Amino acid sequence: MTKNFSPKSDGFFVPGFLSMKKHQYLITVAMMLLFALIGWFIGSSYKFKYEATSVLVTNLEIVEDTNIKEIMVDSQMELIRQLMYHPDITSAVLDKEAQHNNPLTLDQLEKKSVIERRLNSTLIKIRDTDPQIAKRIADAWAEAAYTRLSEAYPHAFLVSEAKWMITSIEDCQSDELVFETNFCQELTTERAEELINEAKKIVLEEDALSLGLTKEIQISQYQPASLPSEPVAGSQSNTLFIGALAGFLLSLILYELPVFKTGDKNENL
Repeated sequence: MTKNFSPKSDGFFVPGFLSMKKHQYLITVAMMLLFALIGWFIGSSYKFKYEATSVLVTNLEIVEDTNIKEIMVDSQMELIRQLMYHPDITSAVLDKEAQHNNPLTLDQLEKKSVIERRLNSTLIKIRDTDPQIAKRIADAWAEAAYTRLSEAYPHAFLVSEAKWMITSIEDCQSDELVFETNFCQELTTERAEELINEAKKIVLEEDALSLGLTKEIQISQYQPASLPSEPVAGSQSNTLFIGALAGFLLSLILYELPVFKTGDKNENL
């Protein structure tokens, strides 16, 4: 004789939400509304961050068949990224913010910022709870960097030319092909020594002012940031949705409590 098992017998587990009584679904609706309201309240009180991005555009002059290699180009672009935190640049940004009654420390400025490279451009990303402040800092930073690095370029040009002169004179003595050029043929020992001394003097005087830049990299322009309209991550609508989802899941757990199972057991008796 076979024994039939009811879906509600002790041998089966039936989730509570599959055996809800009439109008019991209203508990789920009520909990979703309640937790959605809690999520809305949290979202309205929490300050989300906005991100503004300005761009510093550089131009690299690469001449074929020269000793300029890819790693040298990469190092120059990395230098630009590091120079974004040069004291002259960050001080200009902090001073401008102080003029707008928003005094910041260097540590606060660094925590707000992310400097990234993208091909020949340097991206200045600023995050703040106020989109206007984020844009203002990003624009001020790009402008300060453009101004300071443009001031350093003439010094970098002089240093590059001086180093090229020293290298060319040394090549006249070590490279047979270079020795055959008119420059080397017309170069006397006294003139070579004079040119080298002048070049070394230029390097000593101008190197610190060049900030480590070379003549091959030029600071072309900067692009202001657009005003961000959406927060970087999360919004009030997201917290509302998460709250409603949490209420729904909690209601499913609630149906597994003994108080909701009592009726089912009585029906099985």
